[in-house]
Amino acid sequence: MLPFPPFLPLLPYTSTMKHLHLATALLLASCLSSEVLAKGKQAPAQRQPDMCITPAGAQPLLPAKLLPGMGTTKSFSVTTTSEEARKFFLQGISQIHSFWFLESERSCTQALQYDSEMAMAYWCIALSAASDYRPAFQLLRNTTNSGTGRGTGAASAASGDAVARSTSGAPLDPQVRAREAIGKAMALRDKVTPRERLYIEAQNARRTPGPKDAADAAYIATLRKLVAAYPDDLEAKSMLGLAIDNGFDPVTKEPREHTMEAIALLEEVTAKDDSAFGAHHYLIHAYEGSKTPEKAWHDNARYAGLVTNIPHAAHMPGHIYAQSDRIDAAISAFSAAAAIEQKWIASDSLYPTGHHGHNVHFLVQALNLGGRYDDSMKWVQHLLTFKENPRDRNGNNQTGPWRQGYFALIKSVVRFEKWNEILDGKTIPTYDKPEQNAWRHWATGLAYANTGQLDKAKATLAEMQADLEGVTSSKEQIGIGAQELEATIAARSGDKKKAYELYRKAATREAAMLYTEPPSYPRPVVEGWGNVALAIGDHATADKAYRETLGREPGSGRAYFGLAAALDGEGKRAEARDMRAKAAKAWAHADGNLPQVQALRTSTAAIEH
Repeated sequence: MLPFPPFLPLLPYTSTMKHLHLATALLLASCLSSEVLAKGKQAPAQRQPDMCITPAGAQPLLPAKLLPGMGTTKSFSVTTTSEEARKFFLQGISQIHSFWFLESERSCTQALQYDSEMAMAYWCIALSAASDYRPAFQLLRNTTNSGTGRGTGAASAASGDAVARSTSGAPLDPQVRAREAIGKAMALRDKVTPRERLYIEAQNARRTPGPKDAADAAYIATLRKLVAAYPDDLEAKSMLGLAIDNGFDPVTKEPREHTMEAIALLEEVTAKDDSAFGAHHYLIHAYEGSKTPEKAWHDNARYAGLVTNIPHAAHMPGHIYAQSDRIDAAISAFSAAAAIEQKWIASDSLYPTGHHGHNVHFLVQALNLGGRYDDSMKWVQHLLTFKENPRDRNGNNQTGPWRQGYFALIKSVVRFEKWNEILDGKTIPTYDKPEQNAWRHWATGLAYANTGQLDKAKATLAEMQADLEGVTSSKEQIGIGAQELEATIAARSGDKKKAYELYRKAATREAAMLYTEPPSYPRPVVEGWGNVALAIGDHATADKAYRETLGREPGSGRAYFGLAAALDGEGKRAEARDMRAKAAKAWAHADGNLPQVQALRTSTAAIEH
């Protein structure tokens, strides 16, 4: 192992230091680019990391500061010779509980300034830099070669290549940095308590080179040993609960293996200590994608109330509210997170913006559900102000704020059926990348099909299918989109049998995708199916499609309005009135110029007179 210095020089965090940090990051980028060029081919496609976290990059600069609103970790005993080191370590633990890994690594690196032999500070750095401290179900969908998901592990360690390092000596690659940090902790493990030693050994097991599934299993086994030996250690139980949270099946919403055990562990923690904000956070993740997301409403309130200055803490309640018919509460949560994150972005030009892109993308999703097109487009334009630099443009990372803004734009104009805007050649910018071209062609094809321009729709479908050949990210989603577009063209051409077969296939594929929020498909296929069925007068099919949409997106005003119209067409007037009342409630804050809202006002006025 190549050890890195136990602490960085304590320097003021000035603009000069920011430029030094940026130069380091660009050096890493140039190294990676050179490797690709040397091999004469593009880097292999990888699934993108989950941007519900801020993943680690180069080691963060010092000094760290003791910050307000991080949450208070008070019961994690740790061996150290310095009270200041203890304070920064405990802050690092608090930040870890909110997946704020850049800052938790900074805090624990600061702890080493005061106690360079603090084994658990190295443990904290390893956990932070690795960025795989997340619910197990997220790692299922984020397998990459970078180590942020389940896949092969220590490629850098096994390759024999020279390790690129910053001027402080810390590896630029966070996975290498994590392995070196836990190696240092292991070297110091005889100087700490048996309890701390188990924490260190668990993290060491996870950093072992080789298949990640085996490493994760060894990590979980050691956490179980820790919990068994120290049953009153609520931090250990929280960490174990997160590690075994395998989530729910996306189709049946039944729990996967160990998910209910994870929930039981975490609820045991919060029952003993309702201020255990980490466990509250993990319970929010544990219930998302389930049949009963409302069971996490209390956790929403406690987590956001206990951690007031980390964007993710304000953001996470929105996941639950968006799934449990509380769209306005979801909008409030994501808006609060955006306000907090914009403050951090303004204070640090190097602040990572991926989580902000994720949060605002989810805000646009919630505004879409709430019938608020104008506000949706305001936030879309906000994301599109984060212009891509040459490195971004030459890469294929779909999780940056600009590309998330582009996808949110596609979602918005299609969901609100802004066919004229889609076809005006201005609303959707051309961005010559396969993924963006494909989604632009998807929206354009739907606009042509739904305005009777079927030859142009067919030509656009052919362009989208050509785009698909170059797609290396979101390939399944874009394939589903091509199938849905083909179905829409068939339906509008009068071939209902072919159309409905294609719609069902596309809807089944879309529903079976691994759970992710916001959804990685622009809107449920069944919603589009219902819209087309309603337009061609097939009210029974539209009825079924909208009911299925409500199963996917509870409280969707758009689906309620569609279902009410379908029920009217079926002659089910009383049920239609009930659905229209639900629609009015769901879209109480919707834009007044939407066709559904205007029709509701007209019908309400007619009844009153």
